[in-house]
Amino acid sequence: MKTASLLPMSAVLFWGAGAIQKRFGNDAALFYALFLACIPCTMEFSVQIRMYSLALMAVTLCGIYAYDAFMGGRWQSFLLTGICGVVAAYTHYFAFVPIIMIEGFLFIAILIKARKSLFMWCTMAAGMILSYLPWFPYFIDQVTRVNSGYWIPEVDANSVWGYFIWTFELEIISGTVFLFLILLKFLSIHNTIAISQKATPPKIYALLCMLVPTATMLAGVIISVNSTPIYRDQYILPSLGLLAVFVGISVRHLNRKIKLVIGLFLILVGIFQYRESFIQEYKSTLLPETEALLEANFGPSDSIVYNWKTFDFIYDVQFPEYSQAYITDFDWGGDFGTVWFFYTANQPQMDPGILEAYGLVMEPVGHYGIEHNEFDIYKIYHQ
Repeated sequence: MKTASLLPMSAVLFWGAGAIQKRFGNDAALFYALFLACIPCTMEFSVQIRMYSLALMAVTLCGIYAYDAFMGGRWQSFLLTGICGVVAAYTHYFAFVPIIMIEGFLFIAILIKARKSLFMWCTMAAGMILSYLPWFPYFIDQVTRVNSGYWIPEVDANSVWGYFIWTFELEIISGTVFLFLILLKFLSIHNTIAISQKATPPKIYALLCMLVPTATMLAGVIISVNSTPIYRDQYILPSLGLLAVFVGISVRHLNRKIKLVIGLFLILVGIFQYRESFIQEYKSTLLPETEALLEANFGPSDSIVYNWKTFDFIYDVQFPEYSQAYITDFDWGGDFGTVWFFYTANQPQMDPGILEAYGLVMEPVGHYGIEHNEFDIYKIYHQ
């Protein structure tokens, strides 16, 4: 299952580095890959069974092909830009937002410098809109439901600072977020000065790549403050590949000693974050204790009963050798040995009336859990 997330992340690292090397040189490719691989959030989310790595890949490829479309004006580049943009839009709404910005920047650049490509851009945009139309009714429905109330808390100054903490901070070493922000500020100033001296397409492209994640976060914050809160820290992840492109292009012309310092910093962050991710993925869960409890005590007529239905398939995958049932699906009047009740807080509780009706005893065993779900285990058995 994790391979489904790991493959897009690997593709955006290795294929992306090759694409950057071909267009901007070895140093740009190296620092693109180092930055993207070593910032804390990407290492964690590259193995989570979610859509984020696919969204990251699609947005990054869309941005790279958009550069090709502007520079070469070939229909193949516009086609690939459009395909990657549609994939991103279908994957996550906060991958859709940077796609709109990429296509908007490309449109402005074409109007200014390459009007001969305007027809191809319009054709690509029309194709993207038509490709997204099948999802549009669901988009409207979800936006309507979000406007009537959403689970994300209100956005304030602490929330905004938390976005940077989530993206750049190590748990084991505090303060890395400041170092990353200093690095990005230094590179943006250096890039802006370079553009003022000689405005070349790679320099302007690097600046636009930085503006995509910046504008995405700003858009999410502004909408959340003025309307319904919709923005979370992890929603910036699909745009971070373009931030890595900005870093790679901006670093390539720096002094060799400065490159060495930046490279060592990124490598050290990557080493510490790998340790954190390993602990989080394999050591922070109470799953080993849960497995040990069941292995030592589970009888042939016993059953696992759980009260968080969303986790049903996870329990099924993790404990395939044990009989399992959701709390309302279990036959409490049947002939069973012991029920090992996985009680997750804020989910349906055991009805005392059922215990009394069938002469059952419920006693606590202890606090256990599985990844991202800690629960109390109770033994339920006949008197």
